[in-house]
Amino acid sequence: MLDAIKHGLGNLLNGNGRDARQAFWYYVLFIYLVTTAISMVFVMPMMIQGMMKGIQQGIAQGQGQDPAATQAAVQAVMMGSMSDLLPKMIWLTVAIGIIMLLSLAAAFVRRLHDSGLSGLWALVPAACQAVSIATMPSQLARMQQAMQTADLTNPAAGMLMMRGSMGAGQLLAWVAIGVVVALGVRKSTPGPNRFGETAFVA
Repeated sequence: MLDAIKHGLGNLLNGNGRDARQAFWYYVLFIYLVTTAISMVFVMPMMIQGMMKGIQQGIAQGQGQDPAATQAAVQAVMMGSMSDLLPKMIWLTVAIGIIMLLSLAAAFVRRLHDSGLSGLWALVPAACQAVSIATMPSQLARMQQAMQTADLTNPAAGMLMMRGSMGAGQLLAWVAIGVVVALGVRKSTPGPNRFGETAFVA
């Protein structure tokens, strides 16, 4: 596994040659874990800060009222606070998406080569992911509105509203993942092929 990670990181800009399935998927797992960790390091403190601010302000607004009114005030302020943090979270997601795309591009091309396919096939998921990333900021207003108008007494309905506000960009991200998986699990070409003698095997 470590050899696959070193190979992937050492060939970030090199689409030449071939990578076997195992080496490719070890590297994908590594990149996924790293980008998830980066996301958590930045997103979790923002979410906790937003929730704490909402709780404090909501309690202050609901003082002297019945518990149900206080709870409603806390939830309303908390959702407003989270909505205010949404732009930062969206831009962080865009940055992490770009990092992931650039980190995996050459490795995916080498994996395609190993299965006998042209590296041009990598343009399909890259284009889907690029469009998905590019549409995220335009979805921001819809997501903020969905958060502010969510029915706090019905979490399931609120989640459905949030999903509906994400639009086609989210669908394209899933299409990109599906294409990478479908092409990334293809069998290696036995022996030499037009892209090289042998694949790198972790």
